[in-house]
Amino acid sequence: KTLDWGQVTPEGANTDLNEFYYVYNHDLSSEEKIDRTIRFIVGRLNYYDLHLPPNPKHIVKVDVRGQGISDFTCDSMIREVKARYARSNSLVVEIITK
Repeated sequence: KTLDWGQVTPEGANTDLNEFYYVYNHDLSSEEKIDRTIRFIVGRLNYYDLHLPPNPKHIVKVDVRGQGISDFTCDSMIREVKARYARSNSLVVEIITK
């Protein structure tokens, strides 16, 4: 079942390169909240794939400034998003720490 997320609203796009940019700033103060954010991002990416031009490249930025998230957790989040998203070769995930 696919959720109806409504209108697709990337923060930016380079349509010449078929790239779409998203920024997420969630509370990541617990493992549960981190997992929920990972599931949210993957769910959104899957929804975007249904509504954007074919084979979009997604650039995801997760803003964790001020949350004291460890490098290990940041790296784990990147790995998990890529592992759970079927088109990981069309995905860049960056964690904004500073």
